[in-house]
Amino acid sequence: MSDPHQSTTYTTDRLTVFFQSARCGLQADLGGHLAGFIAAAQQRLDVAIYDLRDPGVLTALKNAADRGVALRLLYDAGPAQHGGPVADPKPGTTGDAIKQAGLAPYATPYPEQARQLMHNKFLVRDETTVWTGSANFTTGGLQLQDNNCLTITSPELAAAYTTEFEALQAAMPHALAADPTTPITIDGVQIQAQFAPEAGEGIEDRIIAAMTGAQRLRMAAFLVSDPGILHALAALNTAGADLAGVYDPGGIADARRGSHQDPALFWFTDDPRFAAAPSHPYTPGKEQDFMHNKVLVIDGHTVVTGSYNFSEHAEANAENTLILTDSALATAYEAYIDTLLATYHL
Repeated sequence: MSDPHQSTTYTTDRLTVFFQSARCGLQADLGGHLAGFIAAAQQRLDVAIYDLRDPGVLTALKNAADRGVALRLLYDAGPAQHGGPVADPKPGTTGDAIKQAGLAPYATPYPEQARQLMHNKFLVRDETTVWTGSANFTTGGLQLQDNNCLTITSPELAAAYTTEFEALQAAMPHALAADPTTPITIDGVQIQAQFAPEAGEGIEDRIIAAMTGAQRLRMAAFLVSDPGILHALAALNTAGADLAGVYDPGGIADARRGSHQDPALFWFTDDPRFAAAPSHPYTPGKEQDFMHNKVLVIDGHTVVTGSYNFSEHAEANAENTLILTDSALATAYEAYIDTLLATYHL
């Protein structure tokens, strides 16, 4: 098992987490690992991705298709700067990149409706292994931003993600049951997946339930605007819990503008236990360096991570969240957040 305090990875037999932050000197080589994940596919590969433009990933997908892997590629087909936050608008060029890479025969565009994004970033390989996390498959997402990604080998978890993929491909996720998947245990880590939009308020409810009464919480969040989660965080602060974390200033500015929440709920932006990442505002035509994680670590044993921003808008998007329970894994995530904090407090 890897040392969570020294490595950009945390690894057990069937689970690996990659921790990326170029600003903090954590170079996890997400792009190389993702290309390797794709190259290892033997029979089947399903990909659900919000933003796909990285040349290495596109080449790896085309190589897989060329050697006979049954590739299914689902991507968000919304136009540029539509449906996303001002701090992180979508370029809208994924469809063009797919066509230029020769992947159009394998691709299905996901039609945005009423600003509801297909915001997932997951793959299912050979019906046994899942890749998921917070990173889009772009050069910025894989190299410049703060992101975490996981690979998990479990036919049960892969089946749940395949079911979700096929519902999204048919544009019918609301037809699925909203109940979370049955928890599974992999190498001592209890794992439960939840999917939006079919979960509705379920993901928020699960997060708030884990937060309620907590003694310790660490956060790495692009944005937080969900009122229930903001109130739960404020309640922990009032109760004297041990709190700390990092956030993206552009993402939080969006949250404050767009959600019309009480400004007092964003108390943590003025609290010295929390730090704003020195990221840069969105610039058209450039790769972005956001603090893009969506992570909570609760009481040193529960980790919330995935593609799901902590917002009301995320409930209507197509998203996936993992709730992982294991103290060693939580320690690895806390070490990652501590590294971000130590750098961003300078």
